[in-house]
Amino acid sequence: MPATRGALALRPAPMPVRGPGLRVVRPGDGVDAEVRAVADTAVRLVVEVLAGTRPAHQLSLVAVPAVCRAVASHGDAGPRGRRIVPPKVLSSRVQRPSPAVAEAVAVVVVAGRVHALALRLAHTRGRWRCTALETTAP
Repeated sequence: MPATRGALALRPAPMPVRGPGLRVVRPGDGVDAEVRAVADTAVRLVVEVLAGTRPAHQLSLVAVPAVCRAVASHGDAGPRGRRIVPPKVLSSRVQRPSPAVAEAVAVVVVAGRVHALALRLAHTRGRWRCTALETTAP
């Protein structure tokens, strides 16, 4: 065994062998990218309905009928005679508590005021749909 004379002597570790089943996973790949896209779309649509810049029936693309009715009852019928302030999504997060369920939270600006938005998405019949919604917006 050779002496190291005070230097750290390490043998290089062998490079791992990559088989055909291994791949590099990047953020945004696969199912999580689909969930993120649906959550972002749902948040944007809800905020626009609450601000009165989008009709509530367009939520049916990403939400169940009960959520569409609830958002329609909160949203403006359309600002008449006053300046329209475009809504804005300041930040959003998505998490997956189970494979068929995702939860999204967002901080949004509606009519110049900051509000919280929480959505629950469920994967049924091959697509993600918003099944529950809570917000601090009026």
